Amino acid sequence: MQYDAIKRQERLKKHLQRITESGQISHGYLFEGPAGTGKLTLAKIFAQTLLCKNSQLQPCEVCSSCVKANADNHPDIHVIDLEENTIKRQDIDEIQENIYVKPYESEKKIYIIKDAHKLTVQAANTFLKTLEEPPSDTVIILLTINAHLLIPTIVSRCQLIKAEKESVKAIETLLISEYHIDSQRARLLSGYSKGILQRAMSIEDGSINTLKLRDEMADIIDTLLSRSHSAVFEYEKYFEQNKDEIDEIIEIMMIWFRDILFFKVGAGERVINADQMALLEKQSLKINRVKCAALYTKLQEAYENVSNNVNYRLAVDHLLFGIQEVKNG
Repeated sequence: MQYDAIKRQERLKKHLQRITESGQISHGYLFEGPAGTGKLTLAKIFAQTLLCKNSQLQPCEVCSSCVKANADNHPDIHVIDLEENTIKRQDIDEIQENIYVKPYESEKKIYIIKDAHKLTVQAANTFLKTLEEPPSDTVIILLTINAHLLIPTIVSRCQLIKAEKESVKAIETLLISEYHIDSQRARLLSGYSKGILQRAMSIEDGSINTLKLRDEMADIIDTLLSRSHSAVFEYEKYFEQNKDEIDEIIEIMMIWFRDILFFKVGAGERVINADQMALLEKQSLKINRVKCAALYTKLQEAYENVSNNVNYRLAVDHLLFGIQEVKNG
């Protein structure tokens, strides 16, 4: 696999190529970035390049090492994906037992550890000893959504490789030019992408249910703007059932009210939910610009309340009643 398998991230790809070309390989790397930015794929290509027999810039794809790496059966590339809530001390003990074994067929062996932020404190302190005095033939690559979730001593022992989000406009352009998605749909997908191309594609194929949630929230907002306070109690069960997705729901509502405001000021070209323009127009008649801004503030408060572990039901009721209060105020 070569670096062009990753769309965008050009600065990061060039940086990784400079590392391998220089031959100055660190014993530890920390790949940081939101889910969907391609950290694992980048780490695998970097590892494959380090072991490639013919190239220092990117995998040649034809040597025996590259063939095995592409088939995910290279004996010296180890991807650790425990798929558990935490990485425990015993998991690290097992990795450490193997890490001191010589490479099977390459000059180096590489360990890629997914979700390194899941290391327990005990596991992290144990693993720190390996990072401080690693075998000379070993490269350790940690993957994380946020370096601040790891203990500082581990971060300090690694070279930070940061995968960045793209601008929404860049995602939209890529969806149109590379994936031949029509402009309105591309604006919708990029608007909910959070700057991550893979997220946009997952929304498109339905593996992320953002648009389903969007449609449900559009109906709920419509009811809240049209009926009395009693409507709030009809949705308590819905919000309880979707508790794990409350962050996503609040973000969807923020985008929805932002679109209403854009519609009201005549900036329809900036509306993300353009496929729902008729409903946005209908709802825009019920709230003015000042109320749109006030509703956005209510949503920000709800986001903070949920993040700070305020009683969930209380936070939701406060938000839903708040929407009606602003509408009736």
